Amino acid sequence: MNEKISIILPIFNVGDHLRGGIDSLINQTIGNENLEIIMVNDCSTDGSDKVIDEYAEKYDCCVAIHHETNSGGAHTPRNTGIEASTGDYIMFLDPDDRYTLDACETLYNAIKKYDADMAFGRFRRIFEYGGYVQKSYSPYLDNLESAYPGEKFESANFLDIPDVIWDNVVERVLYGKTIEKTYPRDKPIDIIHVDNIEEEPDMLKMQPSVWCKIYRRELIMDNNIRFKKFVSGDDLAFTLEALLNSKGIVYLNNFISYDYYIRDLPDDKSITNNVNVRLLDELMESYIYCRECTEGFSKDVQNVSVNPHLLHWMHTWKTSPFTKEENKLLLSKVNKLKKIHKTDFKTRMLLSSMTTAIESKIQLSKE
Repeated sequence: MNEKISIILPIFNVGDHLRGGIDSLINQTIGNENLEIIMVNDCSTDGSDKVIDEYAEKYDCCVAIHHETNSGGAHTPRNTGIEASTGDYIMFLDPDDRYTLDACETLYNAIKKYDADMAFGRFRRIFEYGGYVQKSYSPYLDNLESAYPGEKFESANFLDIPDVIWDNVVERVLYGKTIEKTYPRDKPIDIIHVDNIEEEPDMLKMQPSVWCKIYRRELIMDNNIRFKKFVSGDDLAFTLEALLNSKGIVYLNNFISYDYYIRDLPDDKSITNNVNVRLLDELMESYIYCRECTEGFSKDVQNVSVNPHLLHWMHTWKTSPFTKEENKLLLSKVNKLKKIHKTDFKTRMLLSSMTTAIESKIQLSKE
């Protein structure tokens, strides 16, 4: 192999999970001599800085970079890694998760075979305390159980309702109508290959995870794609820009490239406490940015790139306590999106229902 893959890890107080994340790269079947593992420490205080220095000293493929000041999010370390990278391809890993051992090899072979700008696969959500595994959402039928015999996959379901209700009712409302253009939806599909996102807008319905994908270096550099300074939503904006600019996209519907670990207890109150007004504020700003990016694209692309995320935003808002002033701030951001996102009746109704709900909460709030 004459080419190299740069893999970027944003690191801040990862704790005991850090070594497992790095080791999942060191042990890749493609051979770590073909990797450039760029570990960017964002001023950790738990010893993570010493761990990455240890790996950098031990392995030629590892590079440790240390920020002088904390950036407050994964966006800046990821951008630092992009600028420092020298590989022909770029990937990302959140260091408390894991790549499957053949992730780099399989995605590299796919992007090379089809001469594409990006390729990606599925991921597993592993609930350590709940003892179950969810497969990432896909708009296409799959054969994952055959590809991974012995594993039982549940459907992605953030509302915690029975799968039969999620699959047949909520999912259809959440993700909208099926936009069948190039590939059928009535039979399992292994590989989806398109020249551009307009050929399969349904790809935009999948979670915008940057870490189960491989990107051609030129795609990122020539289009100046970087992570925006959102505490949440930076991955959505980055993934959308990559998909909109890609000339050649490959999706491996029956391949799991990434294990995403959910380590909080189901009743852990820290989950709720971490949902603050800044998170939802900047998440809405990322939706506004994404909607602006899709100007000039079809209404299908404009809708699918934003609408499913709005329902997730509303679910998070409803389950989180905010003051009257905080709700006023969030309402102003929803109204900002409402002014530019007027693609169809359903979209207008969705945004109107959001503003009505927040306005009602403001009226009920005490001064």
